[in-house]
Amino acid sequence: MSKYKLIIFDFDGTLAITHKAIVFCFTKTFETFNITPPTADTIISTIGINLPNSFKILHPAIEESAIPEWVETYRSYYRTEAEKQVDLFPGTKQVLQLARQSGLSLGVFSNKQVSFVDLLLKKLKVHSFFDLIVGDNGQIIPKPNPAVFHSIIKPLFPELDNSQVLMVGDTAVDLLFAKNAGIDVCWAAYGYGDRPPCLALEPTFAIDDISELAVFVQN
Repeated sequence: MSKYKLIIFDFDGTLAITHKAIVFCFTKTFETFNITPPTADTIISTIGINLPNSFKILHPAIEESAIPEWVETYRSYYRTEAEKQVDLFPGTKQVLQLARQSGLSLGVFSNKQVSFVDLLLKKLKVHSFFDLIVGDNGQIIPKPNPAVFHSIIKPLFPELDNSQVLMVGDTAVDLLFAKNAGIDVCWAAYGYGDRPPCLALEPTFAIDDISELAVFVQN
């Protein structure tokens, strides 16, 4: 029987292949403001970090007052074009089905805007698997701060001990969130995280394919 009763998934690079969409949106945003965009690899290295901080990393000279306009420009490209470039990792739906059949609760916590997470989960036909979907709404404190776990997730599942909760994510931001929250974490090594810093955080488990999660969700 699985020791876990709640599994919280990251979205980008854990459930869904999104790097093409993200690189596209950042590139188009930089071009809109007539600035040479970073390389695709540099952009991918910021996946998991919220948009304002990503822009500060990718464009250190950006003025604080300009960031909201850059963020909205990025999101406008995502709304109109990028969502068509997103797909699930192979085997994702089967793992989610198995988890639900085993009676587990499932959630998503992403630093991506929550409206996009909702839209994409519906587009990918997996929205119904999740009891909880949390993303950037302008008010939540992003990962790796554990505030969302303590203020939103834990109160929804008061009967669960922390030992019964598993975070699954691909970047150091996800691993740090889990450690800060005091829960186990499975590193999705197939995603976008940088291997050395992720391994240095000593995740509870590591998987090279999402199908390997089956062993953790079966009763």
